[in-house]
Amino acid sequence: MTNGSGFLHHLFDGIATFAQHQLAERRHHQERLAALRDAIEQVVDASEPRLRLVGDYADKLVDAVDAALAHCRQLTRQLPPALILSARAWASDPRVNAFFATVADLRAALSEARSVREFFQQPGQPGECFALMLMVKRETETFGAALEGDMLVREVRQIQVSFSEHRLHFPAASEAELRQNLRQRMLIFLASRAREHIGELRSRRDALEEQRRQLRAQLQALRGQARGLRPLLSSADADERRLATLEQRLTRTEKDLTEAREPLTTLDDYLEQVRRIVGQPEPYLHLHPLSLRINRLGIKLDVDSPEPGETLALCEWDSLEERRIGALVRFDRAELLADAA
Repeated sequence: MTNGSGFLHHLFDGIATFAQHQLAERRHHQERLAALRDAIEQVVDASEPRLRLVGDYADKLVDAVDAALAHCRQLTRQLPPALILSARAWASDPRVNAFFATVADLRAALSEARSVREFFQQPGQPGECFALMLMVKRETETFGAALEGDMLVREVRQIQVSFSEHRLHFPAASEAELRQNLRQRMLIFLASRAREHIGELRSRRDALEEQRRQLRAQLQALRGQARGLRPLLSSADADERRLATLEQRLTRTEKDLTEAREPLTTLDDYLEQVRRIVGQPEPYLHLHPLSLRINRLGIKLDVDSPEPGETLALCEWDSLEERRIGALVRFDRAELLADAA
């Protein structure tokens, strides 16, 4: 009897412990869902708003959105502190000097950014702006003079490094605000990539449906001709070969169409496409560290070159097969050209 009571007591304790564990997990999930609710809704808005018709869509997206946000936080942590852009910095900071050929180019880049002008036009804005600057890095082969040991040698093959197409994005009043805004923009970018992927799947499906319609029409016309006078006026073997070819193409097209329809049969399938891309952001959004040693004239130097130069630590964004050098920057309103300011 005692053994039976002990067994029941142990069993009830186990059930109670399991129930408490399940309750704690459920509470943690609800807290996590509440913390990520705004981010989930942003993803749905930017990818496919009809996902809200799916039951428990937020629960199904919470892990993917959490993974995306973690990736975005990791990327922004890799970005060094904001770089000061000014005439004085152009003369003293090798990075600023490398990014802009002249002080006039620097001020023109700041002044031409519409988002920056609108930022400073808002009432109560501080006199300093923070932004993300993206640039295209180009390496061009040229010839010039270089030191080889103690000798100055002419007509040496060199690589000229230049930066162009400067674009300023997401102006903010502080670096913390800029980093937060950048994380949010990256999340929306991933959701937009999911929307584009869904559009690509739809386009393929629609193209195959049109191809099937055309093949069916051609087959119907050819079979109709076979029942008329066509056999008396042309080679029966040629028509049979053409008929067989069309039937093979139709069979292959219908097989491809079945496969193309499968990823977007239901709204749950749409949600799965969004979850897959947002939850695995690495293929769509990269940030690569890049080390570059150049001299004051923008000539690329070897690591062991005796020529004086500076080593620049850069960050290269890689998304959708496009690459840009990116840097957080800060500058005063006074650095803008008079008309823009």
